[in-house]
Amino acid sequence: MADGTVRVGFVGAGGIAQAHIGALQSIPEAKVVAVCDVDRPRAEAVAAPLGAAVFERGADLIEKAELDALYICVPPAVHDDLEVRAAERRLHLFVEKPVTLFPAEALRAQRAIREAGVMSQVGYSLRYLPGSVQLREFLADKSVGTAHVFRWGGIPGAPWWRRYNESGGQLVEMTTHQVDLLRWVMGEVESVAASYSFGRLLADQPDVTVPDSQAALLRFASGASATVSTACAAGKAGMGGLHFLIRDATVSWQGSGIAVSPEGAYEVPPVRESPGIDEAFIRAILTGDRSLLRSPYEDAVRTAAVTWAANRSAEEGGRLVMVDEVLAGAI
Repeated sequence: MADGTVRVGFVGAGGIAQAHIGALQSIPEAKVVAVCDVDRPRAEAVAAPLGAAVFERGADLIEKAELDALYICVPPAVHDDLEVRAAERRLHLFVEKPVTLFPAEALRAQRAIREAGVMSQVGYSLRYLPGSVQLREFLADKSVGTAHVFRWGGIPGAPWWRRYNESGGQLVEMTTHQVDLLRWVMGEVESVAASYSFGRLLADQPDVTVPDSQAALLRFASGASATVSTACAAGKAGMGGLHFLIRDATVSWQGSGIAVSPEGAYEVPPVRESPGIDEAFIRAILTGDRSLLRSPYEDAVRTAAVTWAANRSAEEGGRLVMVDEVLAGAI
């Protein structure tokens, strides 16, 4: 780092990258110095106001740009060896979720990050919302019997998202956020059984190969369970929720805080201020405080593995799949 400034590069210049760049612009110690995208005009449009260098290949940016940290914001099927290359350059890494579609690729990156000793953060931003911190604190000394997640929405415009072999479907690419939050407050998931629907609700869209609805049953190491229902056929009628059953009460999560029913059944901790995910990443680099990183790469691989296990279960007729089975098969 030069003069206390964290020099940041971006591989990928789409919407999520631009959101991170916007957040970094409010952090005085962060400076975006290089931007890469296969769509060069898009990279140029993003880089120009920042005075940043432009690249068309991620490998070139990693090799040639003077960086302290790298954001990887590309579709999950095209990470290739970007994380490994960056770790070998001792660059701190922020990787958008999900880490990849491929377990073996994720484990290679995980090893490279561990061996390099660099900071890593994956974009599980729900862990940084005040309501999530409050939920984790509230449940810390309580047993959860079961939880239910539903996320029903529409289809993003990106062509790659609509193809199952490129996005992994909504559970892998979007609802991974909710699966990750379940892990953060309930502990590790041991096994998954899933059932998906293809083409029942979106048969008139021939370019769509992702499931239009997905359901998964998760079993946790604690003995608790959770059901996850997600769908991309709801369009503008989308809705969602995240609910937990504890002794004599239910808990509903929102990003701004939790609600316990019946009211007064338990003492609820106050909502506490929380840094944003980008601020936490930059502060961790500046201070060396890894406790600021609530979603390091190695942990995020476990979240991805839960969704990979769900896809395998659905593809194999609903067979119960152990999460460790998915990871062990990739070694």
